[in-house]
Amino acid sequence: MKKQIRKLIHRFENLKFRKKLSVLMLIAGLVPVGFLAFSMQYGMMNQLREKEQYNLEKMLEQSVSSIENQSQIYKNLVDYLSYSQNLRNIFDVETESDYEKYLKYVKVADPLLQMPTIYHKEIQSITLYSDNIEVPHGDTLLPMSEAENQQWYSRLNEGTLMQWSITRGVNKSIIASRKFYDNDTIKAVLEMRLDYEKVLEPFMSQLTDNTGGMIQDDNGNIVYAECSMDKKYRPKDIESPKDISENYYLVQRTMKDTGWNFYIYRPKEVSENAIHKLLLKNIPIILISVLLLSFLGYVFSLRMVSQLELLTENMNLINMGLRKVTVQSKSKDEVGVLIRSFRRMMDQMNHLISEVYESKIQLQNSEMRALQAQINPHFLYNSLSMINWKAIEAGEEEISQVTLALSAFYRTTLNKGRTWISLRLALQNIQAYVQLQLWMHDNDFNAHYDVDEKLLDYELPSLIFQPFVENALEHGLDIKEDPDHQIWFRIWEDPQTDLIYVSIRDNGVGMDTDTLAHVLEYHATGYGVKNVNDRMKLSFGEAYTIQIKSEQGKGTEVLLHFPKVQKGESNES
Repeated sequence: MKKQIRKLIHRFENLKFRKKLSVLMLIAGLVPVGFLAFSMQYGMMNQLREKEQYNLEKMLEQSVSSIENQSQIYKNLVDYLSYSQNLRNIFDVETESDYEKYLKYVKVADPLLQMPTIYHKEIQSITLYSDNIEVPHGDTLLPMSEAENQQWYSRLNEGTLMQWSITRGVNKSIIASRKFYDNDTIKAVLEMRLDYEKVLEPFMSQLTDNTGGMIQDDNGNIVYAECSMDKKYRPKDIESPKDISENYYLVQRTMKDTGWNFYIYRPKEVSENAIHKLLLKNIPIILISVLLLSFLGYVFSLRMVSQLELLTENMNLINMGLRKVTVQSKSKDEVGVLIRSFRRMMDQMNHLISEVYESKIQLQNSEMRALQAQINPHFLYNSLSMINWKAIEAGEEEISQVTLALSAFYRTTLNKGRTWISLRLALQNIQAYVQLQLWMHDNDFNAHYDVDEKLLDYELPSLIFQPFVENALEHGLDIKEDPDHQIWFRIWEDPQTDLIYVSIRDNGVGMDTDTLAHVLEYHATGYGVKNVNDRMKLSFGEAYTIQIKSEQGKGTEVLLHFPKVQKGESNES
């Protein structure tokens, strides 16, 4: 970030003064305009959020209050029935005949348990379960064993006398159940089955116009979840409050009797889009202000810096070799004083420019001509060829071989001035170099080559491998006391990445961690390694850097990788 800011400052500093002045005036005008626009949008957004939050809270409060009022009626009714002595007499008397029990069921139980369903359409049924009820009496009186098979029965032992639950499945119902105790013993259970949709209708009716809602019971289970939204606003999971809370206005309220949590939410994007549309209406005014400020800044800066631009243009002409001042000014302001001082300065410096500058040019031209003398490679090849033939005539076969190896090394190194060569020539170059080193080292090391022949026609920058072989000999094998000196040179292809890999490995003394960490720096021993690394990055890209692995006492491995480049595809072409 700091680097980017520095770049912007640098670019601004390099602008012409007229453009700088225009930019500053534009910024000076845009800052208050932008601040006002931002303040307006921010204020409206805050007001909208507060209003949206307030509306949702009111909606939720009204719907939950309505459900709470209804639930209180159901609770009072269940409490009334649980304390009804007439109802308790039904399961307290065990000595009565079946006929007497039947009469009580018909005359007492049925009116008490069926009458509420007439006046309260939300009540589907009221059922009393007891061990003393041996034979079911419709849906009104059932044995306790029937209750034990119900989904809601397991919740009766959770502490409170009355429990609220939801039946799962297609036809959902809300169950209000209550225990009948006699000396700490459960004598009976009363079940009130309520219509799911009718009870929750005050809450469901609020879920319109891009509004969603959810109800969780006191155990965190989803009782109800629905939303009426376009697909682009709809949450991924309408049953997850965590997911909903991120991008939605969300309000929550807990119902006292049931312990259920009610949620209502709306997407922030819907309301914020309204603000954005309002802001878009103000864009033409902002654009007009920007254009007006830009025009006024341009006109003002033009009048302010026109003389300075003429002076700058005159100075540029002088830099091009025209040592004549053409700008003039009769103004008495700072710009006029600057122009007249410049004219006097140039008059005084003209003779110095003629003497010093022109003589310097002549000196530079002489130096350039002196640098053009170069060694003709043909002279080197012809000289080596002559030495070879002389060695053959003298019967010096070893000298002939050395001469041929040296000639092959320089032919592949110079390569007629080309900076890219094939892997085949690069391999021949390194083989010639290794052969020369073997003669110089009295064959005290072995070189091993493992090369995939089908890769040798691909190209890479020249003089890549030699620095690593030289380092392996000089810093690895030459100072190793053990006579076992080995160098491995391998070229292969990675079929997954389609890259060419080259490994140059030795079993020399290796490097410590500190030396390995600085081996690619300019000040490190063996500058050629850093040079090769830079050339690889420049040729193939920043990803194709050299990898060096080394361990003291075990040796060093240099690993290069690069893409396949056919002849004619290199930068040289």
